[in-house]
This record gives sequence, C-alpha cells and structure tokens, in this order.
Amino acid sequence: MQEIQITPAIARKVLEVVDAGLVKGMGNPVPGEMCVEAAVCYAMGLPHGDQPSCVSPALRQLKIRLNDARWSSDVARSRGLRRLALAQLGSAGNLDEREFAKRCARLAIQTSVPVALRAAASIASGERKEKLLAAAATCEQNPTRENALEAKKIAADAYDAYADAAYAAAYADAAYAAAYAAYAADADRSLAAFAEGVVQILVEMKAPGCEWLGLTEESGDLVS
Repeated sequence: MQEIQITPAIARKVLEVVDAGLVKGMGNPVPGEMCVEAAVCYAMGLPHGDQPSCVSPALRQLKIRLNDARWSSDVARSRGLRRLALAQLGSAGNLDEREFAKRCARLAIQTSVPVALRAAASIASGERKEKLLAAAATCEQNPTRENALEAKKIAADAYDAYADAAYAAAYADAAYAAAYAAYAADADRSLAAFAEGVVQILVEMKAPGCEWLGLTEESGDLVS
C-alpha cells in the first residue's frame, strides 16, 4: 500500500469529519456516522474501515477502545477525541510502541485507577474506605504495576467493577482501565482527560501528528 503523506488539507479534513460526530462501532462512511479511525480513513480517501495505514497499531487499538467507551453522546465522543484524532496521524513506523504502551499504562494507573478507587471509597466505610483512599493516593504518587495490582486486591472483595480498572492498568491495557474508571465517575470528563493525557504522551514522544494540534484551536476546540 502506498504511503499517504499527511498534508494540512488532510489534517483539516480529519478534524472536519470528527467534528461531524463519532459513533460507537465502525459505522457507515458518512460524516457523523463513523468511529474515529473510520473518520481518518474517510478523510484520507481510503476504503471504509478502522485501520488507517498512517496510524500505529498500538495507538489504533487504544483509540478504538476509547471511541467505544461509555461516552454520554456522540457529540461528547467527538469532543473528547478530536485532538487525539490529529495527534495519531503519521504515527505508523514513527512511534516506539512498547514505550508508548508503557507510558499509557502509567497514565492509567496515575489517573484512571484513583478515580475508580475513590468512587469505590464513596460507597464504603470504616477501614475499607481508608484503604481504598490510601491505595488511590499511592497510585497517584507512585504509578507502578505492583501498586495497581495491590489496589485491585483492596477493591476486589466487594467492588469488582472498580478493581477491573486497576487490573487492566497493571497489565498495560490503559484504554480499558480508562473505560472502567468512566463507569465510576463523570464519564465524559474522565475519558476526555485520559485522551488528552495520551495526546501529551505523543507530544513528548514527538509523534508527527502533533504538529497539527494547532488546528483544533483555529476551529475552536470543543473540549472544555
């Protein structure tokens, strides 16, 4: 397959299609009826699908899972993912996928896991509540796999849904961790914050698509 160069016109087209709205699942090749990766394919003139050739496989998988998470609406999904939709462009062959996965897992342990643990603590009492809050603080301060697994043990007995976030993050499944945490809090805010965290990881890793992030400001960034 011939590599397609990402031009300003393509980047703007991606943003235009994303801003039309994103749906759960691959959808149809019509603006407002596609997932985020199908929107990229559409903007690039590729056949309808969710595997744009310009996107790193690891990043593509994360984006699909974030796209299909529990957003309150298609508009919220679009708002939360529009910057990441641009930052991912050109990442194929230009992203250290192992390092990217490691950083995303750390992000999930530091942000999504504490959200889930504090939600569990809000319906707990006594010693269990104290342990949950302490585990949340530990994950924030020292976001390691070991601490995430320990948090899972603390939450597992009575709060399996919240423990899932810690388990997923510990095993580097950052997008699932964020999705689980979204069930425990304001879903749109939690998911959008995680997506922006991934954008910042891509900025730090000098992913090519980050040069297009300024377009979200030109057209009025919808993410509050």
